[in-house]
This record gives sequence, structure tokens and C-alpha cells, in this order.
Amino acid sequence: MMSADQRFMVLLACSLVVIVAVGAVTARDAGGESAGASAAPPGAEREVRAVLSRPAVQLRPHLVLRPLLTTNLADRFSWLALEREPAPQPPILTDSQVVSYYGSLYTAEMGILGTADLETIVSRVEEHAARYDALNGPTGVVPALHVVYAVAQPHPTSNGLYLQYVDDADMHRLLHLTEERKMLLFLDLQIGRSSVEAELEKVRAYLRYPQVHLAIDPEFAVGSEQVPGVNLGSLRAADIDKAQAALQEMVREEGLPPKLLIVHQFTDSMVEGGEAIQRYPDVELIVDMDGFGLAAIKRATYQRYATRSYASRAAIKLFFDHDPDLMSEEDVLDLVPRPAVVIYQ
Repeated sequence: MMSADQRFMVLLACSLVVIVAVGAVTARDAGGESAGASAAPPGAEREVRAVLSRPAVQLRPHLVLRPLLTTNLADRFSWLALEREPAPQPPILTDSQVVSYYGSLYTAEMGILGTADLETIVSRVEEHAARYDALNGPTGVVPALHVVYAVAQPHPTSNGLYLQYVDDADMHRLLHLTEERKMLLFLDLQIGRSSVEAELEKVRAYLRYPQVHLAIDPEFAVGSEQVPGVNLGSLRAADIDKAQAALQEMVREEGLPPKLLIVHQFTDSMVEGGEAIQRYPDVELIVDMDGFGLAAIKRATYQRYATRSYASRAAIKLFFDHDPDLMSEEDVLDLVPRPAVVIYQ
């Protein structure tokens, strides 16, 4: 079987023969000059044989053209493959309010969270959140658990930090439960004699879950010669900014939704130099008016701290056992500004 190149050469030779023959016929019809006019011109046959005897010409293969409109330009032109940042996700509190139950898994003394098994507590906070949802108009409500992960102790601990921690098995239960029930989980750090950076590292793996957020409590952040619960602690603006910066870095590296950071406060001294606290686009800094007491006092204190310049949002904590006249859901929703987070202890 002839190759494509050989077939091409045969066709070319045949074309030459036809051209020669047509020329001969034309010459004869016109009354050529000799009797040999109807034959091929002298040497024509030799030319055809010479063409056929030449080696086949190696033709360049045909190029397959890809239609431009169905081509990824970044594949065709590498300089167009510019790196793009992922589209930002909206903060949770843009159109929702959070209702959370606070405490320790290991004792009822720290709040409602420790008064029953986790499944019961989850059902209670979901029911409570639904009551807010029925009252707050178009704003949605997200239930949450607020777990003190690093619990300050009034006596030395083996780690020297005056802190005890939630164990890994219980943390995985919390992660699974909150993910399954579409709840938020706040991990609260009481700091003790440690630092914000050191304690944050201990919960970094948990904060990679999109439903997990952070809280820090200056009340129990004490110096190396002080005792949590005996001395009133404090944090500096730089400490809070370190927490915000770490959260923002995590959001951007992991492609997470914006993080919430709650800072508890009920005295001016608990946050030193608060006016210097920076704003971070991927972190919502929430100042929680902490402390128990009469509703009238709580309202005034809430106004004092909810409107701080460094507060992106406001929160209020209510104490089931220690607030003499516990504010109702309607009372809470009447506060100005309306609390973005309501914490029950």
C-alpha cells in the first residue's frame, strides 16, 4: 500500500500527463505544423518518469488547531495565570444573633453548661435560641456552646500556669456535636500565668473547624507573682491584637469564614490601652459586658462597654443563679445597641 506522500507524487505525475495530452490535442485541432503534433512533445515522457523516480517528499504533519473559545487561556498563556484571592465570606453576625450557654464540662459551679449531659444542654440552648428567634424580627439566631477550655485555678497546677484544660476526647465530642447540630462552639481561654500566644497555640487545631470561635478572659490573666481569682487580671491592646492577627492568618490560610473573638470586660482596667486595638477584616471583636448584678446596673454597665471604640459588636452575659432580677429576652433585645451575642452562665 502506497503512503500518502507516494499517492501525492502519482497524482502530480498524472496531472502533468493530462496537461501534456491536452496541449497536444489543442495543437492538432489548430492544424499543427507536423504529423507528430498529436503525440507528446519530445522529452515529455522522460520528464514524467523522472518525477515518478524521485524519492517521496516528507511533508510536515498537519497541525491540529484548538478553538480559542474552548481553551483555558491560563493553560495556553502562562503569564495570564494570575493568583486570585478567594472571595470573602460574610461574617456570621451580619444577619444573625448568637445565643450561647457558658461553663465547664466538669462542674456546675461555672455555669449552666455543667448542669446536665451535653445532649440535654444542646436541646435547652436550641429551645432558648428559638425564643429569641421568635422575638427579634428578620434577624436569625444561631445557638452556641461556650466552653471554658483553659480554666484558671486559685492554686498551683503541675504546669505552673494555674490552668486546667478540657481533654482531647471531650473536645472531639464537642466538635462532632456542634457540627452535627449546626451550632457554634466558643473556646474560652482564662490565661492564668500563661500568655495569649501560648494558650492560643493549644486550641489552634480546633479553631480550624469553621464552627469554632475564640474568647479570652482578662479577669484571670495575671502576672507571674499573682493568683487568678485573688488578683484581678488584665490584658493589653497588643495581647488582643496578637489573638486577632492569629485568627485572621488562619482564616486566610484555611479559607475559613470570619472568626469571632469575644473579650470579657466589666472594669476599665481589664483592657489596657483599648483605644490602640486594631481592626482586622476577618475578625469580629466582640466586647462582652461580664459580671452579675441587678438589671439596672447591668444596663448601665452594658452601655459603658458595648460602645467602646475597639468593639465591632457587643455581647452581654446573664447569670441564671446570680442575677437577682434576670433580664427577660425582651429586655435584652431592647438594649441599644442590640447585643450580637447573648451568653447565659
